Amino acid sequence: MTANEKRLIRIALIMFIGYILPFQFAPIAIDFYQNYYDSIESLHQNIERYEKLGEREEYWEKENKRAKQELDKVKSGILPGDNYELIGTKMQGLVKKLAKSTNITFKSLVAPELAQIDNWILVTQIMQFESNSFTLMNFLKSIDNNKVNLIVVNLDIRSNNDKLTGTIKITGFSRVLAEEEEQL
Repeated sequence: MTANEKRLIRIALIMFIGYILPFQFAPIAIDFYQNYYDSIESLHQNIERYEKLGEREEYWEKENKRAKQELDKVKSGILPGDNYELIGTKMQGLVKKLAKSTNITFKSLVAPELAQIDNWILVTQIMQFESNSFTLMNFLKSIDNNKVNLIVVNLDIRSNNDKLTGTIKITGFSRVLAEEEEQL
């Protein structure tokens, strides 16, 4: 190798060390290191987030179970049926059954009134009855304790000696399935 070649190699080496290394390779190496560090930090954050989710899993399972039980309770508290006639008949039969079980003498049952609001049906049954105060209280308690949610919305009572006569208006609820739900 000649002196000029050695000198050119030294100049190239100085240029490499002075310019190319700090301005070309250093940014690439720094970016590589920063990306590597960011990915490790992201992995640590993901691990921490998944651990927190794992800790909350039991809570969400309990919440899910509670919500399903509440939904089952609501479903069991509505009148069964998928059309107006069936729902009205179920309401009428239920009121008759409760009256007979508590020794209430019903004089007449008016056909149930049905009103629909969105997917919900409001069923109102009017019954004229005859009883004494003890059987009337038992009847009201049986309405309150029934598994189907019933509400007394009006109670009109007249007393004649030891006998009570009156009219009671009882409301129950049912649900009409939307077309999408029926297809499921």
